[in-house]
Amino acid sequence: MKLRHAFTTLAIAAALGAVVTPAAAAEPVATIDFTAEQGAHPVDGRTGHWVGSSENEVRAYELGDTLRVDGETDHGFDHLRLDFSAPSGALQEGTYDHAGGARILAVSNGLGCVDDYSAFTISRVERDAGRLTALDVTFEQRCGDPAAPALRGEAHYRR
Repeated sequence: MKLRHAFTTLAIAAALGAVVTPAAAAEPVATIDFTAEQGAHPVDGRTGHWVGSSENEVRAYELGDTLRVDGETDHGFDHLRLDFSAPSGALQEGTYDHAGGARILAVSNGLGCVDDYSAFTISRVERDAGRLTALDVTFEQRCGDPAAPALRGEAHYRR
């Protein structure tokens, strides 16, 4: 009977320990997903699902009033950078478009588009002590003409 009581006490203590042990912090997230129509400069018909890992690097950070999402895959042989900006200054949650002065500077493997027609929606942006800690953004970018082939996608970041 004493042995049974000892096992019951240990089981209860173990269960309580599991309950009061703090949960592990959420894992960092860094992803870029994109699809480019044929002729969509500078990505031209490619698609990608890049997840930050030992082989892929995906980063998000701020440079002044610009939010940058930057990714590399294939050990740096494939690169995509997206700079999101608007004349309103520091970007917050909301939808931004070309008519309102929003811009996406897209650069891929040395090619870029500075004459863009862009729209993007930031559904989450968080900062801590001035540093970007979370970002969710969807985007559409067209180079040179509002009817040009589109680069579309989304990026997610948690630190």
